[in-house]
Amino acid sequence: MNGPEGLIQSPEDITAPGALRIDRLSAFLRRFPLRVTALREAAALDGPPAQFALAGDAAAPLALFDAVDVRPALADRPPLLLAGIAFGGAGNPLLAALDRTILLPAGHDPRLAAILGALVAEWQDPHCGAAGMIERLVEAAVIRLLRSAVAGGADGPGLLAGLSHPRLHRTLAALHEAPERPWRVEDMADIAGMSRSAFMAAFRTALGTSPAAWLTAWRLAEARRHLDAGHTVKEAARLVGFGSAEALAHAHRRRMGQAAPPLSRRPG
Repeated sequence: MNGPEGLIQSPEDITAPGALRIDRLSAFLRRFPLRVTALREAAALDGPPAQFALAGDAAAPLALFDAVDVRPALADRPPLLLAGIAFGGAGNPLLAALDRTILLPAGHDPRLAAILGALVAEWQDPHCGAAGMIERLVEAAVIRLLRSAVAGGADGPGLLAGLSHPRLHRTLAALHEAPERPWRVEDMADIAGMSRSAFMAAFRTALGTSPAAWLTAWRLAEARRHLDAGHTVKEAARLVGFGSAEALAHAHRRRMGQAAPPLSRRPG
């Protein structure tokens, strides 16, 4: 698959000739699209839930991304460019999993250097269409930063640890792409190329929860997205793999607590 999302590969994916390449990010980017707002002042960063910055020397800038506040990482680095990043809102589990500022120098790889070089040039010497060009270049830079975070994994259990796992990432990509399927644990284990028992143990160690609980949480996030788009509860339940509106409501109450408000379409 070609395109701006790119491919995040495990060592197995890279070394096996003709092996299926597993894209770990596209499900998130399709469901929680990136929207960029370029900013001139650091004070204007309040607002979007994620933030991007270029800092340091314009000839060799450093790219930074933070899910909450990038400004502490800029304390001793003069910013060249700042941007607010809307990444699907608080329901995005990938955004919630990013618990540290991601930093990459332009010299990290030639493709990143090209993106950042073009970004600095458009920012410093804008021409027709510069605003749109800057937004697209920031999106490309953020995706490369997200690739780095996924490839780097995490110190503790969670989504990043799962996406960086050499086998589990295959199952996670499949679940995220098709939550509506009638998934069995055996199906998930087969995709990972593991026995059922080994898969269950590895999944809980890496993600800190069971495969069934993870799938339910993803389905609920997807249901919320469909409801926000105007679907009925019944339609949302069908689209994400719950057997009925009642099953969706029950899963929502179990996850959120008995005091959870009923599911409905949000106004606006």
